Amino acid sequence: MVDISFADVVHQSIRFSPDQKCEALVLSLIESVWMQRLRDISQTANTRLVFMFSEHSRFGHSLGVAYLACRLMERLSRDFNSQIKDYREAICAAALLHDVGHIAPGSHTAQKAWFAGQPDAHEELSAIITETDEEIRSKLADFGHETAELCVRILRDDPALPPWTRELISGGGWNIDRGNWCIVDSIMAGVSYGKYNIPALTDSIVLMADGHLAIRENRLDAMMHFAVSRHAMYSQIYQHRVLLSADALAISIVKRARVLGADISFADEPMRLALAAKRATDLRLETVFAMREAWWRYHLYRWSSGPDPILADLSKRMLYRRLFKTVRISKDDDPDALKQDAIKALEACGYDPEYYLYQVSTEDVHSNDSKQSLVVLLDNGQILPLSESEPVFRTMIFESNEVHHSWLVMPQEAKERLGRSR
Repeated sequence: MVDISFADVVHQSIRFSPDQKCEALVLSLIESVWMQRLRDISQTANTRLVFMFSEHSRFGHSLGVAYLACRLMERLSRDFNSQIKDYREAICAAALLHDVGHIAPGSHTAQKAWFAGQPDAHEELSAIITETDEEIRSKLADFGHETAELCVRILRDDPALPPWTRELISGGGWNIDRGNWCIVDSIMAGVSYGKYNIPALTDSIVLMADGHLAIRENRLDAMMHFAVSRHAMYSQIYQHRVLLSADALAISIVKRARVLGADISFADEPMRLALAAKRATDLRLETVFAMREAWWRYHLYRWSSGPDPILADLSKRMLYRRLFKTVRISKDDDPDALKQDAIKALEACGYDPEYYLYQVSTEDVHSNDSKQSLVVLLDNGQILPLSESEPVFRTMIFESNEVHHSWLVMPQEAKERLGRSR
């Protein structure tokens, strides 16, 4: 049968063969309504308010991850077929479905907005959807009666499974998920520092006797290229101060909508259920299915002309990019005193600090990787952690631990009254 190809910003074209069992499964799952829904789930949320072409969706990312999974399974099957053959279809399916649990607005931003202070639950939602949706289960069952159960176990990082099944999709350091978004998000943002040599890295990955993945020493440069690229993506894009400010605005909108409760001017049934939910896993799947970017923006439009002045103002700010401004908290500042001064400035300008003042900070993204990243297989057969094999990686861990930036975010009038230019 003829291969099915998709245009791709990284590889130019990605192909799946109906003649290959795992790829045929991917092609079948792509047609499911949950996968097609991902076309209306933003990959990088409010990044588009800073980098204007970052308008891409979770759909393309998910196909890219599935493509990497298929290629890596093909590569590993040459030398380790006996260890991977029972998992091959389930791995490729899990790679494709790993993000079906994302919701609007903007995937990870949505988790912070709807369920602030709680762990990101999109992976568990993805597992629940895969486990319970009749269409997905039927498609998985067509490729083996155990495929659906195994796919769910992989999505849940079941410790009873071989460790490579977790490391491949969601492990620390490089995995096929990060391996795709690092480059895609870089290209769509119009920057070059997220790019790295995918073939060099994937061709050097091997499966150890203990079931863990490792990277050969001779292509350690490709792994470090990825690590530096990912580091730059976080420091320059994902944790951009204006993006963090926009995320705070989304949090404020949900907070105000929840306070209004039954008095809110407009909310369809999924919105009312979403506002009432305490945890992501409280959401019914029908509600999750409805929580898309178009749905979110329609509510913003309705609220922007509604009777509540706070919700209307916050919605207009998000719709028309009238974002909160940032005030850097320097090492010479007393954070508590600065916050009190900011509250006074906000109140003098007529703003409620409950909705118009937030503190945002950069986060450590490397320390956990030092414990979970792929190990390095040296030419002499010795195995070392990545942090002991490459000093650049140790430097990034140190910087991630020690260098953090924080800002207060507030309307421009309050910042001016506060007398801060940065």
